[in-house]
Amino acid sequence: MCIRDRNVDDRFDAWEIVDANLKKLEYKKDLRRQVLENGSKLDGPFFSGTPTPNRPLNFRYCLTNTNPGHNMPSGSLGAQPQIWMNVVLSGPAGNRIWESGYVDSNGDLADNHSLDVLARRIPLDKQLMNLQTKFLTTNVKGTDTENYLPVSFNVDQLPFIRPAQQPVSVINHPPFIRMEGHSIPPLGSRTIKYSVPAHLIKQPGSYRLSVRLRSRAEPIYFMRFCEATPEMERSMNEWIADFHTSTVAFEVCK
Repeated sequence: MCIRDRNVDDRFDAWEIVDANLKKLEYKKDLRRQVLENGSKLDGPFFSGTPTPNRPLNFRYCLTNTNPGHNMPSGSLGAQPQIWMNVVLSGPAGNRIWESGYVDSNGDLADNHSLDVLARRIPLDKQLMNLQTKFLTTNVKGTDTENYLPVSFNVDQLPFIRPAQQPVSVINHPPFIRMEGHSIPPLGSRTIKYSVPAHLIKQPGSYRLSVRLRSRAEPIYFMRFCEATPEMERSMNEWIADFHTSTVAFEVCK
């Protein structure tokens, strides 16, 4: 029986169950944020020189993995989990004048896997800080190629899974494929540098620099490659965990 065909009392009882589950999901999301923040530390921003109009604004952050036993990110046998930094600079009028770590219309980062970047609908994020490990596939000729999955390739670049010469469970990927790690080792740290072009710092006044680290289990391009449903993609985007969020105000003087 459809729920709308039931009486009013049954519908109220059903909504109480749904509402309780939604609250539990929000509680779980907050626990994820606490775990991510307890396992890392973000210091900054640190400015290079005094912010001045019509000059590049250079600054940096220091991200530390405080976990003594795991990389950041960790817990994956593949190269899909993402942790990236989203930094936004707002001008004296409150408008957004610069950003790194933005996503496209599908929710993907603006890197070489973004459909919007490939179609030139949005610019490539050249200062993107993404801790995601990448699979690199060795080609017959030319340079290595970054790919979604660690599978063997034919010379025509079509993915074709073949039996491995050695157990894949031992090396975690087929032969001639390597993993390009970007994660931070246990108790390690990384300095993330940014530079805002001089033409965007036009006038003196009070500027605001906002930052947050973002985490999710799978990028959207990988989910689409695996033929995920639109609802699954939307759920992945909705449950991105934001942590170490902060905003700093500073003055740009003549």
